[in-house]
Amino acid sequence: MSPLLPQPQPHDEEHPRRLALLPAAGVLGALALKPGQRFLDVDCGVGAYFFPVFEAMQGRGVFLAAHLDEDRLRRFLTRLEGYSSHPGYSRVEVVRSKPDRLPLPEASADRVLLQQAFHRLRDQRGWLKELRRVLAPGGLLCLLDWKPGCGGAELGPEDALRIPEAQAAHILQEAGFSLVVSHTGFQQHWCLTARR
Repeated sequence: MSPLLPQPQPHDEEHPRRLALLPAAGVLGALALKPGQRFLDVDCGVGAYFFPVFEAMQGRGVFLAAHLDEDRLRRFLTRLEGYSSHPGYSRVEVVRSKPDRLPLPEASADRVLLQQAFHRLRDQRGWLKELRRVLAPGGLLCLLDWKPGCGGAELGPEDALRIPEAQAAHILQEAGFSLVVSHTGFQQHWCLTARR
């Protein structure tokens, strides 16, 4: 961990206990990445999952990181500086999200990741439609969030805020996604992928 970044708190996505519950290897498997694809990490935080994707693809592709919070984006940029000599560094773009949209053109990503944030969205259907807009035809959305009834409130949201996987799958279909697939192997999270 960089000495320039503050120590992660339990609710930060880079906290070691949170990372153990949602290992990057499982996320990478669900994303089914291929070199050369355009990857978008929505609500990227400080890059707990962005950088493993970047490394797995060896910087061969286009890498987009989006977040609403300026402080998180600053922390992400600090971490990104550690990759400045990487050949894929010039293919990383960081954008500040708007409360209801992403400042990106249509079909700008082949893979989109939204992890541990779905429960916080005020307009879940609207945001899913926005994610569908930025996905290329045939593109894949990977949606992960906390399972209700699994404990872990010291690391994640209280149980009343968590959304059941079946409800999220239904909202995905209502937003126009197809081929919704549930991925197993996560302790306190559900993981769905869906196609545009």
